[in-house]
Amino acid sequence: MEQQRQITASHMVEALTSWWNLAGLDAVVSDQTVNWLAIDALEKSVEKQDFSKIETAAPAISIATKSLIAWPGDIDRLKDMIANGADLPGNKFGTASLPAVGPAKSDIVIVSDLPDADDLASGALDGGASGALLNKMLAAIEIDLSACYWTALATTRPSTGEIPDESLPQLTEFIRHQIALVKPNAIILLGSSACNALLGEELLKSRRILGKINHDGISMPVMTTFHPRTLIARPSLKAQAWRDLQMFAKRSEL
Repeated sequence: MEQQRQITASHMVEALTSWWNLAGLDAVVSDQTVNWLAIDALEKSVEKQDFSKIETAAPAISIATKSLIAWPGDIDRLKDMIANGADLPGNKFGTASLPAVGPAKSDIVIVSDLPDADDLASGALDGGASGALLNKMLAAIEIDLSACYWTALATTRPSTGEIPDESLPQLTEFIRHQIALVKPNAIILLGSSACNALLGEELLKSRRILGKINHDGISMPVMTTFHPRTLIARPSLKAQAWRDLQMFAKRSEL
């Protein structure tokens, strides 16, 4: 399936102009040194924050080691089950469930950690501030977010704003199940939790190169970058994210 769409010159100018603001040209340059080794810790701390201050999550719930419900072999069925609160991995941390967004067949799968509070308020994984920023980021490299399959490790939000460590193996297995159904040509990982789950590496190490992920005997390019919520909280990192996007845009040349 053709993933990247042709856009007009005016749309290109608009996308690039928007991205230059997103990439940090609107931020003041400082002579202070930056502790880049602390960024991954920052990423994890930002993941716990609720920027919209909306109380939507239920108290933390203990996680069973394995769901009793068979995992569906169809993406549309899987989305329906998640939306209806089925006992699937990551779908019982809170009371509001947000399934993946995007088509069942896509060239690009995007994986993040969990919904933000404003996503839950909007009723869609891409409905909050992070989705709006990600849409602009991808448009700058001629990728339509609505044509991508975007899912999260957890489809509900724990009251702590953090995924329990003991649930990560099952959540990772469930994400790989979805990847097998979608059959993408490339993967984008947003944030440290998604990076650790799918690659077993820290974000700062993996995002320096365009990596490869092997799934069902197929090798595909994978880009890791900061979650949009981190870029909202720390605009100085937008220039780093822009370099990640440029690298991903050239994936077919590698």
